Amino acid sequence: AGCLRNAAAVGAVAAAQPGPVAVVAAGERWRGHAGPLRPSVEDLLGAGAVIDALVVAGGRDAAGLSPEASAARAAFRAARDDLAGWLAGAASGLELAERGWSDDVAAAARLDAEAVAPVLDGVAFTAVLPSGAGHLR
Repeated sequence: AGCLRNAAAVGAVAAAQPGPVAVVAAGERWRGHAGPLRPSVEDLLGAGAVIDALVVAGGRDAAGLSPEASAARAAFRAARDDLAGWLAGAASGLELAERGWSDDVAAAARLDAEAVAPVLDGVAFTAVLPSGAGHLR
């Protein structure tokens, strides 16, 4: 599970695994669980940050990225110097600010604030440090 806050850790752990890596930007639902899907800028940028870490620090070949992965990475690289501004100006950021949660948006924009990758192990997440990343279940 990756985001802007742990992109480098998630990218490093994922890069240490054999074979291809799939990165899925989650998005969210409008008006509850049954509403239409709303792709979000924050999820696109988070996916792009993880993909960038896979390439830069993980040694994966950028030429092998899908067009979608390349686009997410390009979006992240364009926003990297102003992540807080991009997230605050996005629909979700504006909505959270209206509810008084601007601090949450600022916290979400802190690139690599966390050094642990949460890895799904059965039905629960396990904390994995990138330096100890071996083959995971």
